[in-house]
Amino acid sequence: QALLTIGLSALGALRGAVSAPGAMSLGGQFAMSAASAAASNVGSSVGQAIGKPLDSSTTSRKSSGGSSEINWTNFNYPPLIRIIHYSLEQLPSALTGIVRLFNLSFILTVVSCLLNFLDTLIIVGSSDASFKWIIQSGLHLLLLPAAALATFYCGYRGLCEPDMSLASRFKMAQPVLGSIYLIMAIVPFGCVHGLVELGSIGEHTRGQGSGFWTVAIFVESSLWLANAILALVNTIRAAKWDSINGGGAPLSSGRF
Repeated sequence: QALLTIGLSALGALRGAVSAPGAMSLGGQFAMSAASAAASNVGSSVGQAIGKPLDSSTTSRKSSGGSSEINWTNFNYPPLIRIIHYSLEQLPSALTGIVRLFNLSFILTVVSCLLNFLDTLIIVGSSDASFKWIIQSGLHLLLLPAAALATFYCGYRGLCEPDMSLASRFKMAQPVLGSIYLIMAIVPFGCVHGLVELGSIGEHTRGQGSGFWTVAIFVESSLWLANAILALVNTIRAAKWDSINGGGAPLSSGRF
């Protein structure tokens, strides 16, 4: 919850840093506005979920061999930070594949943002690219994973508990994030190295080009594009699960 608050504050700083004319393209402004809305909307819902009263923070799953309880206050994820509860072992088999893909989208977001930050450090240090790119990339590294984590948690807990409010928020937020990922795969703005940036590398390297920069564009764009496709798949699978199970996982089903 605190991480999301910091992320939203960082977004405000980012807007101020790039508010000068020409500092960021129209596509970049749209992407960051969408990210702000996604983080604000989903962040409030995940905060409410984590802050539920203790008597509603465990979900019992009966099975032929006994029972398994999900203690939502047993914070164990992500590693080191540990601000939510996550365990595939406590899910019915029908849900494990869906939730695993929800989590994969979050992981891809973290990897993509971290890679972009490292690439941007190298690019700025070896070209005429603006130092602001490093600041922007650092803020992306804070904001986007926070929004992706909140979205993942809403989908995971929304289907598992079940909680129609959280599940609905996931189905709204995941397509928004998917759209952002698609934009970042194509449109270059600031530190974001979309495919279109291939035609403008020479502007920052005095016409000499850069093999590293070219590879970075292809790798980062591929990751963002894969995540955009995954976001679409996750949205469809969540909607399909709702249509079949009436909005959530049946509490009587188990994998044990």
